[in-house]
Amino acid sequence: MRGMTDRPDTRPSAGDRALATAELVLEIVTAASGEAELDQILHAALDRLGALVPLTGGSIATIEGDELVIRAAIGPFASEALGQRLRRGPGRSWRAVETGEPILVRDVRAEGARPAGQKAALAMRSWLAVPIARSGRPIGLLEIDSTRPRAFSEEDVELVGTIVRALAGPIELAARYAAERHAGLLRDAFVGVISHELRTPITAVYGLSKMLRLRYESLDPRERMEVIADIESEADRLQRLAEDLLVLSRAEGGRVELAREPILLGHIARRASEAEALRWPARQFVIETPTGLPAVLGEDTYVEQVIRNLLTNAAKYSPAGSTIRVVVDARDRTVRLRILDEGIGISAEHGERLFDLFYRGLEAARTASGAGIGLFVCRQLVEAMNGRIWAAARPEGGAEFGFELPVATDSDLDDDFTDEDDVGGEGHEGGEGPNDRPAPAPARAPR
Repeated sequence: MRGMTDRPDTRPSAGDRALATAELVLEIVTAASGEAELDQILHAALDRLGALVPLTGGSIATIEGDELVIRAAIGPFASEALGQRLRRGPGRSWRAVETGEPILVRDVRAEGARPAGQKAALAMRSWLAVPIARSGRPIGLLEIDSTRPRAFSEEDVELVGTIVRALAGPIELAARYAAERHAGLLRDAFVGVISHELRTPITAVYGLSKMLRLRYESLDPRERMEVIADIESEADRLQRLAEDLLVLSRAEGGRVELAREPILLGHIARRASEAEALRWPARQFVIETPTGLPAVLGEDTYVEQVIRNLLTNAAKYSPAGSTIRVVVDARDRTVRLRILDEGIGISAEHGERLFDLFYRGLEAARTASGAGIGLFVCRQLVEAMNGRIWAAARPEGGAEFGFELPVATDSDLDDDFTDEDDVGGEGHEGGEGPNDRPAPAPARAPR
């Protein structure tokens, strides 16, 4: 990693600069037509750009939903920036993306800009962001910075603009390939669920119903009730799979879109917990909610689907006789729901991957069967409601699965819409959850 100093400001002549720019564009196009990975192309472009522009460092981010995800970075802030995600907001980076216009901050301190990241805040003096677009649609952002004020000129803005036009092609191709691969995985999920997961409860319902019809008179009342309970359980399982398939069908076409309205998360959590307690009588479900929780923006049916999926997950991987706690509380501008179990737990490296389609940890696969789509569906639904979802190991054992949704504003509410009637359970567990603190912003984006 380079030190916190600019490359020498020995600009090539106008002719040499034009020739070097043309060579860089040709390299990008050639690399895109070959076997080079997108991240390699982006990193190489940044590195070569440093010979044409007096930068200290830089980064290239692509748009994924409502986030800018940094795919390549160079310079002293690279380790802080690489892989970070910047959610859509009022900052300069997203302003450049949404307006389609470059933003040049000639003197960070004089203009009152505040770069995110401790190192960047102390050292950065100049900053330039140029949006990357394809057919008029924004797909990414290239940012460069310098430790010297007024390091970049209008000619630099024009040169970087030339480079981003060349990068637009490889970025779009990579995004199209990723989308096609994602759609293929979802189609495979349909085939797998229909051929195996759906067949199991259908077969059970058919077999038990037939047995009940043929042997009804010979069964004593207790045996009849057991058969009926088994049919109800398998029918419920079938309904849950059908609901997950509906979400998968929407995800195959791209981002899941949901209508959002003010809802009371505490009420929905209580309703879902009571339903799951009937399905898992050997587990104890305890719900803890304070009174007066504010309303959140979401969709009632899908929030309940998320909670029930997470509760089922907790019950499957927890021993009989254990307690599953559902804790709902208000944060700054969100309401958070956490499900705390006493089960097999999860390792730190598996936390994020658990929400990938088909992914199942080794210990989970040994403990219980599953299709590997339930947590994926939860993430799709929560993110469609502008929320966050996470999974983490608990220090005392077991796992925590949780999500949070944004609080509804006054303009979203018709009246005093709060959880005044929601009575708390055993109280609240102290300590911060894994996502209490906001995710770090990319290191070089001034606000």
